[in-house]
Amino acid sequence: MRLKMERLNTQGSENKESIWSQYYFHHARLLEYSPFGIVTPKYDPNDPDIQLEEGANKWLEQQIGFAPIFLAVGNTEEDIYMTGYQNQWRRILTQSKDETIYLQRGQFLNRVLFSFKDISDGVFIDYMNWFIVLNSGYRDYQIRDYEIRSIFRKSWSISDWLRYTRRDSHSVTLVVPQLDLTKADHVSVRNKTTKLILENLGFRNVERR
Repeated sequence: MRLKMERLNTQGSENKESIWSQYYFHHARLLEYSPFGIVTPKYDPNDPDIQLEEGANKWLEQQIGFAPIFLAVGNTEEDIYMTGYQNQWRRILTQSKDETIYLQRGQFLNRVLFSFKDISDGVFIDYMNWFIVLNSGYRDYQIRDYEIRSIFRKSWSISDWLRYTRRDSHSVTLVVPQLDLTKADHVSVRNKTTKLILENLGFRNVERR
């Protein structure tokens, strides 16, 4: 089935207590895969951000009619965590009771966070119920009808989804067939060098964070 795609408009729904109050849609990716243009789900196989849950993504593509790019929805720090942007500051590579291995200089990833006030089209999914699909490989992604309903909540309006994420952060994802990075309203980077690189490409509103 093809899910209906609607215009998303979050004007007037901001949470003024959050530094992300103006931005509701977030997507993080490596600097080297952040062109000044449109990106699609056809990732370079060398990109470490490539989705490993290929079976789950194939299932999702069959449901919505396009290969997905994932965006976190919400305007809090917890919502940003869904993008994995914060993981680039992680120092531990692996850890066990006997040994801890730390990342060395040159091994740290350099991710960029693109935040949008509005996205033209997309399909909302319940992030927590999406784990039903991620964990269903053992049954060959045979998802029951009531589980599908709990993932897409087709009767919900855009306002319902935004109320949901304001009430329960880290709970809503938007999937889109492509993403125009040039339309990002805010770009977050880890250092001055990355900021300069992106500004030379043409990006504006780039800040270290």
